[in-house]
Amino acid sequence: MGAAAAIAVMRMKEREVREDFLRAGATMPINAMSLADVGIGESMAVRRLIKRAVIREASPGMFYFDEEVWLSVRAMRRRMAMVMLVILIAFAILATFGVRTFK
Repeated sequence: MGAAAAIAVMRMKEREVREDFLRAGATMPINAMSLADVGIGESMAVRRLIKRAVIREASPGMFYFDEEVWLSVRAMRRRMAMVMLVILIAFAILATFGVRTFK
């Protein structure tokens, strides 16, 4: 469960970063701010969101939060979680009932 807890903590920190940008009003290139003006530092959550282009650099040192990309990233994560769940269920069924070979 350690990995699941780590993922949950990271998601929570990413949501907090999102809230900070929304509170600051830095959600469009024209409203871009420095991370200090938003009230955050360059944490692992911020780096992950920059890597995924959720936080974008409008000009050197000025960032904004791209809500559309955020929604796309969340949707992709949900799809991946569903795929993993289906695979896990399939393995559980195979382990429970076994695989029969046909001749």
